[in-house]
Amino acid sequence: MTSQGLRASPEGIRAAKTALTDKTWSQHKLATALGITRQPVSKFFAGESVSRSCFVQICQQLGLSWQKVAGLPEDVAFEATPKAQFKGADLDTLVREVRQKRQDKIQDQCNILQMLDIAQTVQLMDIYTNINVLEEITSLQWREISDLLKDFKSESDFNQLGGYKRQRRLPGLEAVLRHSKLMVLGKPGSGKTTFLQYLAIECNKGEVQPNHIATYIRVKEFAEDAKNDSQLNLLNYISQEFLNCGVEKESTKILLTQGKLLILLDGLDEVPAEKADKVTIEIRRFTQTFYRNQFVINCRIAAQKYRYQGFAEVEIADFDQEQVEVFAKKWFFAVALNSKEDGEAIGNLFINQLHLPENQHIRELAVTPILLHWICLVFQVKGEFPLKPAKLYEQALNILLFRWDKTRGIKRDRIAHNLTLVTKKKLLFQLAAISFEQEDYFLEQEKILQLIADYLEPLQNINSEATQLQLDNEAVLKAIEIENGLFVERARGIYSFSHLTFQEYLTARNIVESYPAYAWNNLVSHITEKRWHQVFLLTVNMLPNADEMLQIMKQNIDFLVAGDERLQYFLTWLHQKSSSVSTHYKAAAVRAFYLVYDERSSCHRHRAFVYNSGYDLEYALVGNIAFDSELALDEFLFSTVACVNELDFAFEHSLNDALDHAHAFAIAFDEAADLVVDPKLKQVLQKLKKQLPKIDSNPEKFRGWWQSKGKAWGEQLRDMLIKYRNIGYDWQFNQQQKELLQQYYDVNKLLVDCLNSAAYVTPIVRQEIEETLLLAIADIQKLRNSCIND
Repeated sequence: MTSQGLRASPEGIRAAKTALTDKTWSQHKLATALGITRQPVSKFFAGESVSRSCFVQICQQLGLSWQKVAGLPEDVAFEATPKAQFKGADLDTLVREVRQKRQDKIQDQCNILQMLDIAQTVQLMDIYTNINVLEEITSLQWREISDLLKDFKSESDFNQLGGYKRQRRLPGLEAVLRHSKLMVLGKPGSGKTTFLQYLAIECNKGEVQPNHIATYIRVKEFAEDAKNDSQLNLLNYISQEFLNCGVEKESTKILLTQGKLLILLDGLDEVPAEKADKVTIEIRRFTQTFYRNQFVINCRIAAQKYRYQGFAEVEIADFDQEQVEVFAKKWFFAVALNSKEDGEAIGNLFINQLHLPENQHIRELAVTPILLHWICLVFQVKGEFPLKPAKLYEQALNILLFRWDKTRGIKRDRIAHNLTLVTKKKLLFQLAAISFEQEDYFLEQEKILQLIADYLEPLQNINSEATQLQLDNEAVLKAIEIENGLFVERARGIYSFSHLTFQEYLTARNIVESYPAYAWNNLVSHITEKRWHQVFLLTVNMLPNADEMLQIMKQNIDFLVAGDERLQYFLTWLHQKSSSVSTHYKAAAVRAFYLVYDERSSCHRHRAFVYNSGYDLEYALVGNIAFDSELALDEFLFSTVACVNELDFAFEHSLNDALDHAHAFAIAFDEAADLVVDPKLKQVLQKLKKQLPKIDSNPEKFRGWWQSKGKAWGEQLRDMLIKYRNIGYDWQFNQQQKELLQQYYDVNKLLVDCLNSAAYVTPIVRQEIEETLLLAIADIQKLRNSCIND
């Protein structure tokens, strides 16, 4: 070929000069706009040969058809030009120019977010949080339920199942840079769309794949815009998109042929069912034809049916703690429209409260970005989490069931469209309740299908809706998994609820939906099982009247220790001691105080009463009562006795921290002595203190003294506390009694939490429960007889 470029015809030159005049540009200004030197522009207007890419760019900038300017037929395509002509500097120039023309379009498509229940738009880059991906798809792993249960040691582990703990998390951007063809899978609301929009913006800025041009396509819109199957053509669709930005089709074809596009196909699962197969075929054809380009496709993990040749697959991982914190801090600044200082402050408050033990169930939901957004929205209103979280869980459930899709105008024409929302919810209630009752956190697919069949089959006989329910049970399961993400496949053929919180909430909803016919004894039979405690709390929170349930709980709790004579004696002492204390706090709260501290001081190290200060029963009743002077005195005395036990153990076993316990003992003893008002007790304590050698001046002397005389000294202390304060007993409970007492404490704490969480309890029932908390059976009967006589 004598010439590797194009030259303008005389008519073309005249048209170009007219266009240049209309724009009031000089040739120099045209060259500057194109980002090229003046020389090719001068050659163009002189009718000399210039490179084809420059020729096309000049014509496009002037708004002219390059074929007409060159005097060629309109249907001349780029295939007529050898590929070698579009490599190197000319191709790079074309990429830069087209990216510049596409810049505003990409910003408009991808940098504006419409967030759920937020009136104003949000800039994506103000809220975006980097995602991580898993290179092994959890649902494809061959694992057994026993393997999953090894990871499930506590509720906080639930979200880390299915290999999450074992898999290395890879930054999402790194996965894109590793693979030229990538399928990004994820659960509903996991951030799939946001990730693709982020890639488009970063590519547009030249930060990611700077030698590519971002092309963002919502697959649902691509399918909807096609009036017939012949219009399901990605080449034409992309060419038109580029043409709307002033890029000629021929330039688009060059870029595609040379592999210069980063093509982002968003929402493969959102395509209407009747077009799904056609769209799949078109994407396959297009990715194979223009294989040199980079492709990223996203899809809900359960909806993926077809595996595109050459595509690596990754799964978006749930947020970890660091990602939750980053997202929250950005949210309270960008979405809540706080000042930077206020946004940071409320963000830190949110994070601190989220990590409190009582908010563990809310924290579990926060690993899913869409639910984290909702939780931030709820927190923004009052600066705290709701004390009664059932409504929060209901709204989170509705987001996944229908609101998230509805907000984005997505109608999933799946098999479950014949199920009304009410029917679908009731099905979920039953699935959750049966599986939770049987302690099935993971279910084989066959078992779930049978549970679905057990629910749907009776409807066909009693419900007019059932005439439409000629449903395949496996299709119903898949639809719930795809549409709502409430079920996830943890391993091949093994399912669980996406969040344990949802399984607990749905179980509670099933109980409430059966009210008042539900037999409360069935629920209360689980009162000592800690895994049921959240179900209890959610149930009373949703009941219109919780009287009957709470009364049955109280009755079962009292009977728990009714048969143990020593524990009944202990509770009798508890009542006597708390009644002798002059304080304005409720009697039940004072009893709770002495139950905890006396039992702690009576046990040896490593066998003490187990409790968490964040869940103290007395705190649940009235708040912090340690500031009462008489209770504070007994608390320090209890601590002193507990330290004596610790010292005995430490010296007996030659522990390195023995002297640390000695210092703690000295501090507690001194604080107690300072608070004593009774002159006789004060004199006794001072006498006991004089017997103690100085700890700091001669630690070895103190060690020797304690080993020889410490046990006797401790017995003297106990005798004095029993005589003057009626505390300090060594109850000598056996291991079974200790465990029973711990259980008794835990279920009383649950009962108080239920009282505080209940939507409604009649005042008389509340009063009766509070007044009889932590009492022996005989004392309860006396109190009731007294009330009857009054």
